[in-house]
Amino acid sequence: MTPLPSIANASTEDAQLVAAVQAGDLHAYEPLVGRHLDAIHAFVALKLPVPHLVDEITHETFVFAFRSIAKFTPDTSFRGWLRAIAANKVRAEIERYYREERNRLAYTERRAIEDALQATASPDSREVEALNDCLKDVPEKLRTLLNLKYHDESSSEEIASSLERSVAWVRTTLCRVRQQLRECIERKVKAQPS
Repeated sequence: MTPLPSIANASTEDAQLVAAVQAGDLHAYEPLVGRHLDAIHAFVALKLPVPHLVDEITHETFVFAFRSIAKFTPDTSFRGWLRAIAANKVRAEIERYYREERNRLAYTERRAIEDALQATASPDSREVEALNDCLKDVPEKLRTLLNLKYHDESSSEEIASSLERSVAWVRTTLCRVRQQLRECIERKVKAQPS
């Protein structure tokens, strides 16, 4: 029975291969990938169980490690370094996903309100009537915010400057008001006789 290589031997082999890559032997990187590919792939899969993203992030991890190999500190775990890179890539992917999801939801809400606001071409529509009723219940400060956004077509930055608020406050408040208006419109339209 062949004994399994010890962790110390694996670390020594990794250190030798890394040193060779750092010295310019690009072919020494291939055995490093082979030694750690399955472990990093499994690590990413546990953090982000989306098959195509697991493959993509695993690949990006090894590409990033190759490009940054000069920064690798000798006498440290190469696999640990790869895992740290992979964890950062996973975190960035999750943040990107949530950012896109927030943007998608905000866009959907904004379109619903904009569609209702632009439906003024048919002022007798049930949605416009419901919107006008709902707008009566919106506090004056928030109506000013809506007018700046939809009547004056000001950007979030311009509104923030005008109201002496942060851009984050403007965007968050607009999102909340749009959602409240959408819910109000839906309630009022459902309550109206057909």
